[in-house]
Amino acid sequence: MREVPQRLAVDEARWPEDRALVEGLFRDYVAWAGAGLSPAAVAREAASLPGRYAPPHGCVLIAHAGPDPVGVAAYRRRRAGVCEVTRLFVRPEFRGLRIAEELLGGLIHVAGVAGYRAMVLEVGEGLPVARELYDKAGFRPARGRAPVRPGVVALRLDLRVAVRPAAAIESAPESPA
Repeated sequence: MREVPQRLAVDEARWPEDRALVEGLFRDYVAWAGAGLSPAAVAREAASLPGRYAPPHGCVLIAHAGPDPVGVAAYRRRRAGVCEVTRLFVRPEFRGLRIAEELLGGLIHVAGVAGYRAMVLEVGEGLPVARELYDKAGFRPARGRAPVRPGVVALRLDLRVAVRPAAAIESAPESPA
């Protein structure tokens, strides 16, 4: 596996300074993810940034390799004590460098510090690399939560036991095959 770029930085988006940058990364995410996402809905979301991602109830993290933005991840409040991970995306030419782990670990940490008790997300069954990432971070199938569409799995992470720095995700135990 390739190494994380030495000059990788993961920082919270600053509003309004990073709005156009986040909007571009969200559009890249939609172009990559395609099915199930409405470009019009994402365009409305981007136009209202930071919207539901504004602190203290939400967060957007941006990964930079040197000066280049290479990835994004966000969470928003789902209900009291629960936030939802959305828009976790790394540009294709930077995949395999553990940037997604850094972004997810950062979200887990920030959400825990913000007082959230749990984090939820949905992942497509056709995305085994993403599912492995979430499994390693401690996400488990969400009981009693049906996914919004077929082919999607709902996952949940208990933040009361999972909050740890981003670097700790890489040392999480491997999930059984």
